[in-house]
Amino acid sequence: MIAEAETIRPRTRRDAPAPITIEGLLPHHNLDAERSLLGAMLADPDHVVDLAREKGMREEDFFHPAHQVIFRCIAEMRESSQPIDPSTLLAWLTDRKLADAAGGPALISDLAAGVISVFTAQAHLDQVQDKSLLRELQQACAQIVVGAHERPHEVQTILDEAERDILEIRGRRETKGILRASQVTPKTIAIIEGLVKGKGHYSGIPSGFDELDQLTTGFKAGEMIVLAARPGVGKTALALSMARHMLRQRYDADKDEFVRPGYNVAFFTLEMSAQQLMFRLLSSHASLDSEQIRRGHLNESQITALRGVAAEISDLPLFLDESSLLTIGQLRARARRIKKQYGIDILIIDYLQLLTSGTSRGKENRQVEVSEISRGLKALAMELQIPVVVLAQLNRKPEETNSEPALHHLRESGSIEQDADLVMLLSKESATDEPDNSSPSEDGEAQPMAANVRGFPCKLNIAKQRNGPTDRIRLLFQPRFTRFDSLPREAR
Repeated sequence: MIAEAETIRPRTRRDAPAPITIEGLLPHHNLDAERSLLGAMLADPDHVVDLAREKGMREEDFFHPAHQVIFRCIAEMRESSQPIDPSTLLAWLTDRKLADAAGGPALISDLAAGVISVFTAQAHLDQVQDKSLLRELQQACAQIVVGAHERPHEVQTILDEAERDILEIRGRRETKGILRASQVTPKTIAIIEGLVKGKGHYSGIPSGFDELDQLTTGFKAGEMIVLAARPGVGKTALALSMARHMLRQRYDADKDEFVRPGYNVAFFTLEMSAQQLMFRLLSSHASLDSEQIRRGHLNESQITALRGVAAEISDLPLFLDESSLLTIGQLRARARRIKKQYGIDILIIDYLQLLTSGTSRGKENRQVEVSEISRGLKALAMELQIPVVVLAQLNRKPEETNSEPALHHLRESGSIEQDADLVMLLSKESATDEPDNSSPSEDGEAQPMAANVRGFPCKLNIAKQRNGPTDRIRLLFQPRFTRFDSLPREAR
């Protein structure tokens, strides 16, 4: 069924598609439409060339190699503000030694002479792009078959490549046209009126920390949010604290009130098990010392309280994935499935450096791999139209230089900084502020924890925000509860 035009090689993310033909099926094309379109460009370049460029036409959309060369040169001439007609095009081709590749003077003359009307250029353009789209689909499907044959051990990678390729082909045709102000204004006013109606609430998903939410107005659909820190500073605890607030309630603009339960949260934990994560969440939610829980130093009333909290958490829309050693392709496939099945509102990933790309180039170069992962996560946020919160590690420089973390301290790749819409850098404010972790009483009976157990302040640096201001805020980390709280105002 499938025959090779050249030696088929395994495909990687950066590879060009191997030229594959399907026996009995010619690649889709319409040479008459291609000739008519190029002729119209020569007859009315100001209109037709600009129309083609606006529609995103590429030289690859033409099937005939000579037509590809001619279109490329016409586009270059238009961008250089050169006059375009058959003679100037031929001179341009001759100067660049491309005249023969373009079919010579005879083909140029035929194109110009064959124009019946430039008013049909739009129809010819659509026909050429439609045939190009079908050729791409043919190639993508052939690549899927070859990949399944050559790499049967990479099922998830092949599946993700197939999904990605089809989405990329679709995305190339989904171009947005020019909108009149009258089309945009009503929608914008509706958004503003909604914000006024819900004054005091946020347009995105709130983190539960007022100062942060006032800066960001919540985490928004399509955003990649990076929370980075050195190991042991508390980035997982902060992410869980945010998730706890998101799960409890959400604002319903129609009812103009808070409703329960809150947002549907998916948490991918690549570093610890789901049970360990739930252990932390129970300690945080119940305000019980995690060390006392771990040692079993709980009295009857505390056990009863913990059971009540467990029942409450069980009813929350929290979805955990404890798979380790995931590739970005596997994670994206799992996220798509969870989104489709449970309608998740936000995705949290702990943490970026534990993911792998699954490509050969990524395996050879870790920076390239992290770049591929970062781009994949941003693409996932855009595809699913939900915020994706990604935990990440910082390098050792802040500790070595005793300095505040900055964007360039993001570990292994600068592309994380480029792809992220929001970057938050967490650091301890002062080591001397750490709390006194006292042990249970002498009789071995655990004592109830005071509500105002002293933690230590941490600094959250909003180092990048694509659509808003940057600033620094202070939070209170309570390690006994593995929880972050807003810092009391008198302590600021």
